[in-house]
Amino acid sequence: EVYVVYELFLAGNKRQHYLSKSLNGGQSFEVAQAISPVFNELSFVSTYRKNSFPSIAVNPASGHVYVVYADEPNETLGAEVEFIASKDGGTSFSAPLPANNPSQGHQFMPAIAADGSGVVHVSWFDTRNDPSRTSTYDIYSTNSCDDGASFSPNNRVTPLSIDAGNSTFIGDYAGIAASGGYAHPVWTSGGFNNGLLQTATLQ
Repeated sequence: EVYVVYELFLAGNKRQHYLSKSLNGGQSFEVAQAISPVFNELSFVSTYRKNSFPSIAVNPASGHVYVVYADEPNETLGAEVEFIASKDGGTSFSAPLPANNPSQGHQFMPAIAADGSGVVHVSWFDTRNDPSRTSTYDIYSTNSCDDGASFSPNNRVTPLSIDAGNSTFIGDYAGIAASGGYAHPVWTSGGFNNGLLQTATLQ
């Protein structure tokens, strides 16, 4: 089984995610179906580009399909990491559930993975520690041991906040991998020219 998820750009700064799957190793794909509600693209003020692109993972223990993305429900709440799940091979998905704890600031550009025991791991960029400045951010993570029904308290991954200054690019292709009871988020620290590729080991 091969799953492809993508974002549709709509008028009025709206977005929606679609999924298509192949049951023959990618030789052909089924007609794509909407898997998320129509939502607001990220509009909070920042010097760097940001997006609400989806990240997808398949649980090797159950075959369930998971997608995370960021939306901005309103200006007061800020950007949130939303989690949706499918238990029927991508035919239908659950309603969005925030993976981040209620917090100040913005949570955005998430990545997701599931390990061999079925634990779901999510990481993302987060400005909660300095909510007045979007140039200062950390990497946060969480996990779920109940198929995404609930998530553990958020864990700060970066020991010190990253200050991107006035950078227009902070490395928005972060990722996460998980295996053997450990998760490994990957991100870049800071600006366009001096950012370093970094990772951590989470248990």
